[in-house]
Amino acid sequence: MTFPREEPGAIRLAVTASPALLEVWGQALTRPDLLEVTTWMPREEVRRFRALLPDQPLLLHGGNLLGAPLLEVQVRELGVLLQETGSPWLSVHISLWPWKVLQEARQRGRQPSALDLGPHLEAFFFRVRALREQLGVSLLLENAPGLPGFECDPESDPETIAAVLEATGCSFLLDLSYAQTAAGNWRLRPEEYLERLPLDRVLEVHLSAPGRLEDGRPVDAHEALREEDFALLDWLRRHTHPRVVTLEYWKEPRVLMEQIVRLKKELAWRK
Repeated sequence: MTFPREEPGAIRLAVTASPALLEVWGQALTRPDLLEVTTWMPREEVRRFRALLPDQPLLLHGGNLLGAPLLEVQVRELGVLLQETGSPWLSVHISLWPWKVLQEARQRGRQPSALDLGPHLEAFFFRVRALREQLGVSLLLENAPGLPGFECDPESDPETIAAVLEATGCSFLLDLSYAQTAAGNWRLRPEEYLERLPLDRVLEVHLSAPGRLEDGRPVDAHEALREEDFALLDWLRRHTHPRVVTLEYWKEPRVLMEQIVRLKKELAWRK
């Protein structure tokens, strides 16, 4: 899969579509290569963002789309959305834990384990394979940030993530904020956690900064990038070669503009 006017070996910068991005769009220096929209975004907004870069596809992200079985009407709507966006892939979270399983584990005061997944794991595999066949596009699976309040949970276990990607044959959407959150749950440095992931499968990277809970633990919050996040991205680029880096920040327009400008310079340097 290729993008229009793509240079071999270049990393394309994408930005999540948002009102903040629209506010800074008039500044040529802040325009990314690509935009990413979500499956729950109103269709009118999707068309509005497609018009901003009409010669480029919109990347399509589905979040927890495969956390439950899809209805036929949902699959049809996804097909129409893929046609409108021209996205070369659909990215979704690795969603292995039914909420009922988590509730039962919490009520019993114990740590969920892979044994709790049982048939839910195979059901997720089936949904991935079925949707890929129905839509006719590649699926990217995104790592999980870890379950709040549970250390070393199986869903954010690097071995689980690698096994899921291997079993489904999918490429990897690596979320660096999620990885930092999961690293905290596993009591690892972010680099140590990342080294255990299947970096050879990375096709896209989601980039934002985590927040902090009152006890200091990291939590996914889509905050503005810090120096340590740029350093972690630099580390990652020396260990894998993504096609796209997507900035998932949409809060303050001025901060967004500054981050886009810096990332364009960072990604221009070949590692």
